[in-house]
Amino acid sequence: MSDGAFNGPFVITGLSGAGKSVLSRSLEDIGYLCVDNIPLDLVPLLFARSEDGMDRLAVVLDVRTRGMIQLFPDFFRELREKYGGLRLIFVEASPEILLRRFSVARRPHPLPDLGLEQAITEERGLLEEVRGLADLVVDTTGLSPHDLRRQMLALAGGDQDRQPLTVEVQSFSYLQGVPATASLVFDVRFLPNPFFEASLRSLSGDDRPVADWLGKFAEVDEAFDRMMDLISYLLPRYVEEMKTHVGIAMGCTGGRHRSVYFAERIAKVLKEEGRDVVVHHRDKDRWRYS
Repeated sequence: MSDGAFNGPFVITGLSGAGKSVLSRSLEDIGYLCVDNIPLDLVPLLFARSEDGMDRLAVVLDVRTRGMIQLFPDFFRELREKYGGLRLIFVEASPEILLRRFSVARRPHPLPDLGLEQAITEERGLLEEVRGLADLVVDTTGLSPHDLRRQMLALAGGDQDRQPLTVEVQSFSYLQGVPATASLVFDVRFLPNPFFEASLRSLSGDDRPVADWLGKFAEVDEAFDRMMDLISYLLPRYVEEMKTHVGIAMGCTGGRHRSVYFAERIAKVLKEEGRDVVVHHRDKDRWRYS
């Protein structure tokens, strides 16, 4: 990768399985319009209609694109003459890594009439002239998707601060099942239950009387502090892994009292820390108490 950042527009191409989609999604995350595998003769029309946002445009082309092998070298030279800032990025990886990736993904290679190993070799030869035109050749052999994403964002002048981590804090009822998308799940059924207080039964965990009642128990504060210690430890690690969404799910029996109380309390602290927080009470109104 280059030490200095440069802006688009970009044409991204290279070997199948080498990481073109990762680069494209990384650019989308910082506001690029990314178009994948459109016919070659439509590319100039796309550029012409995108002149106002030209520096935020990326087009992904590969051997699936009709005319890629025969026409692309001259086509790209003409396009670059017209759009001087256009950059070509070529993505590649070692044959061993490509074999492993296709084996794990179980996706067909775009050259299906050949065996996988032969297809990888054939594609590399077909794209050799295209590779020679590249402003940047990215070898992803030793890179994880996260590493590749970081380098692409740095290359394109992307700022991680522009992709803040959104924390979704939600309450739920174990009777209705654990939220499938939660990253962290906390079970608070071991704590005192306001349901058994007649005056609190019809209320929920975000009502002041319930919060005051739960606040009288030392174990409630201790549990909250221990949870926040873990959450405070993990969130920066999620940011390092470039996650943009983390779900924290608080569960109790009915999803109305303890889980709601903890979800609201955790969300309040995270908001005070300046984090982007969404609060959702999945099952709070599912049950009606008399």
